[in-house]
Amino acid sequence: MTAPVSLHKLLLVGTGRAPLPADLLEAELAAIASPAIDLPGIAPERRLWLAAGATDLWSRAGHVPPPPPGTAQAPSAPEQLAACPVPAESFLKRLLEGGQPPSVQAEWLHLLARKPARLPERFLPNVLELATRAPPLRASVQSVLGKRGAWLAALEPAWAWTTGPRETDQLQQAWHEGTLEQRVAAFEAWRRVDPAAARAALQSSWSAEPPENRAALLLCLRIGLQGADEAFLEAALDDRRKAVRQAAQRLLASLPGSQLGQRMIARAAPLLQLEKRFLRGTRLAVTPPAERDAAMIRDGIGEVKHPGLGEKAGWLVDVLSAIDPSHWSASLNLAPDECIARSADTDYQEALLLGWTNALQLHLAHAPTPGLLAWLDAWARTWLKTGGAVRYQNASAFVGAYTALPPPAMHAMLLNLVEASHTPWQAADAPLVELLHQLAATTPAPWPTELSHAITRRLLAGLPALATQQWTFRSALLSLAAILDPFAVLDAARPWPGLADDPHGWQGPVDQFFHLVRFRHEMILSFQEPA
Repeated sequence: MTAPVSLHKLLLVGTGRAPLPADLLEAELAAIASPAIDLPGIAPERRLWLAAGATDLWSRAGHVPPPPPGTAQAPSAPEQLAACPVPAESFLKRLLEGGQPPSVQAEWLHLLARKPARLPERFLPNVLELATRAPPLRASVQSVLGKRGAWLAALEPAWAWTTGPRETDQLQQAWHEGTLEQRVAAFEAWRRVDPAAARAALQSSWSAEPPENRAALLLCLRIGLQGADEAFLEAALDDRRKAVRQAAQRLLASLPGSQLGQRMIARAAPLLQLEKRFLRGTRLAVTPPAERDAAMIRDGIGEVKHPGLGEKAGWLVDVLSAIDPSHWSASLNLAPDECIARSADTDYQEALLLGWTNALQLHLAHAPTPGLLAWLDAWARTWLKTGGAVRYQNASAFVGAYTALPPPAMHAMLLNLVEASHTPWQAADAPLVELLHQLAATTPAPWPTELSHAITRRLLAGLPALATQQWTFRSALLSLAAILDPFAVLDAARPWPGLADDPHGWQGPVDQFFHLVRFRHEMILSFQEPA
């Protein structure tokens, strides 16, 4: 007979969203049937409740229903992936014991997948539990589970994330019957396979979706976002739930040529203009919106407060945040660095920079065009030149713009910034170090050899003389040790004389830095040994 969890799942999602298979309830109804019950005439809803009630009574009495014929747990299939190298297995044991950054765990899994090899059988429960608590690790774990790991994961409902649906019929089943987390995963996978069909499924169930689910599901449209999604997203702008409206606004703003984007450009045209001055060239004239009408509210202007900015300056931020910054290079006929420099001569520099950096983050995630990359490079150099003397919320959006880039583009731009900095690093380079620190915490290891070498040489050479800005450099040491190429770090450190004179107490943090670097160095080498 059907396991109770299947019936309870059907009760949760409802017969309207997940139609009952005709054969699903045959065993349950046959077990409770009596001459007084007209089985063929029972409505689907009543059939479901009767079956769920019967299985609940059986479970209370301690009875475990036997599996349907042919569904008993079969033995694990033969392994196809090679076994994990024994030396690498010992590093996994140490990682599971704790004490290392989560990024090092992810790096170990990446090395195992690149081998390619499977997780050691004795650590399967530990790794499955770890990834259940840390969702970012799940995709890496799935690729190295092996046949035994997949077999084991199927026995524990909490590990159901390992068997994500792959075929269209599986995606549809998970979409109809899964938890919110499972439905989001299925919908994202469905969007990659058939964006139009996935959107149609969301549209058909939209009115029945709980309000708290709508925003999470709508954001999945970012995968394969296309013009055909625009009408549905425009309708979502009128949703009563703020999170849903904000999700629709963000997606429409990132969709090239969208009606929302065109409305924002039209609103912005009179707000930023070049104004000629007699015998003094031109200046950037900024006029924030004078009022906020219903159409602006619908497009999200003024829904989010910006601390430290006035109401109208906040409206200006919201308008700019939806417009590709490359638009301003073309409309004002100014290079990105000129636009940024001229913002300093206005009363709204903070609003301009915040709006532009928000827009960079949004549009780079969709398509890193040459125009956007030029803006990011100009913004970064300006930010570093001023010693990072801009509000932290701007710096946060600025870091987000880098993480939106494909890794090779991000690494190349960071290398240019590092090579343009002092050698050795000085206190004035603290903003760059803070930028690297934040990016190291959000990007996968390792960074390329050339970038790692350039950072290490400047960092080690500068430490003995750094008395100020110590906290910035100290906090960055461990995050850099977890992300830099350990081979490049050790090579760059060979000519370094060390800390013979250490008046500022750097020896302890430096020892921790090299301890983690050497751990990762040995971990990588352990995968090069035979299994």
